[in-house]
Amino acid sequence: MNARGALAILLLLVPVSASCGGAAPAAAPQAGTPGAAVPEQAVPEPPASGPPIQVDCGDFTTCAIASGGEVRCWGRDKAGELGDGGGHDRSKGVVVRGVDHATGIALASQFACAVGADKKVRCWGTGRLANDGKPKVRAKATEVIGVDAVEELVASGAIACARNATAITCWGADSATIGTPPTGAFTQVAAGFTHGCALDKKGAVTCWGTGDWAAPKGGFAKPASISGATHLATGDRHACVVTKDKKVQCWGMNDAGQLGTKPDTELHKTPMTVPGVVSAVRLVAGEAAMCALLADGSARCWGANTEGELGLGKKSSEERASKVATVPDIAGMCLATAHGCALTKSGNIMCWGANAAGQLGDGTTDKKLEPVRVAW
Repeated sequence: MNARGALAILLLLVPVSASCGGAAPAAAPQAGTPGAAVPEQAVPEPPASGPPIQVDCGDFTTCAIASGGEVRCWGRDKAGELGDGGGHDRSKGVVVRGVDHATGIALASQFACAVGADKKVRCWGTGRLANDGKPKVRAKATEVIGVDAVEELVASGAIACARNATAITCWGADSATIGTPPTGAFTQVAAGFTHGCALDKKGAVTCWGTGDWAAPKGGFAKPASISGATHLATGDRHACVVTKDKKVQCWGMNDAGQLGTKPDTELHKTPMTVPGVVSAVRLVAGEAAMCALLADGSARCWGANTEGELGLGKKSSEERASKVATVPDIAGMCLATAHGCALTKSGNIMCWGANAAGQLGDGTTDKKLEPVRVAW
């Protein structure tokens, strides 16, 4: 069992209450008489306020922002990941209440967060999601304490991190697990399962958190050979950067070929260049996988692929950087434990991989090895 599975078992979820019974309902009083009940009206879901402009993947959930700032989520809802206090899984998107004018979205394993036009963050689901140290279960959208003027929001596994002009703040797990983010200004932040990494203005990387990433003694905490990097992404136990010459370098574990070379069991502390990737612009990390978005709008992916999460039309892991062939003109992308999604420049979301909770958003729960369009 991997770390994410262990975390899910340890989190205690409150059962969903439901009323049931075989008795026929009592007749309602006539309108206008004392004690008359007002008939309940079904409230229709409001339409999405425009096409999607951003997408992110959680372990078994996907969320997207519409151009008008609405947030819609689909997939697992056992921990309240859809923002409605918990309930049935959904294979089509539902609006997250209490989140308006969203400008950024980030999904962890059992909770999700959005940053609004006020540059504050609101989170929903299960975990220490309000940055007050208190575990919450199936919470609806809740403002995160002590996080303001947010310029970037990321999440993965057990944690979320927000970056502003002067600091990085992380929450979701206990403080001992998260560690202490570095102080000062950074140009980008990235999150793994229980660690974070940041890119400074010189293109150098600093990581913090538990295990192999713990600063200052962690083996991968601050690779000295990296400078001039332009983008950063980190999975559970590996990380990659886009170099100044638009290639990709990775370090960390390589058990599924996530460093772009033949799998092994070594801890690679020195970054290595991923063969076959040029003109890289930005990176997207999964648990044990990585994708590079290229300048021509295509994507190259490598690493774990046991559920088809790389969108390559097969399930076997792939250490070679391979093209996601059926999704053209990619504007954004996300990877999770066992599925992935891409936002196209034409305003469609395409998803692939595992789909038992409906996380592909196509109205089914069938696994898809080829990308399918989300019902928007």
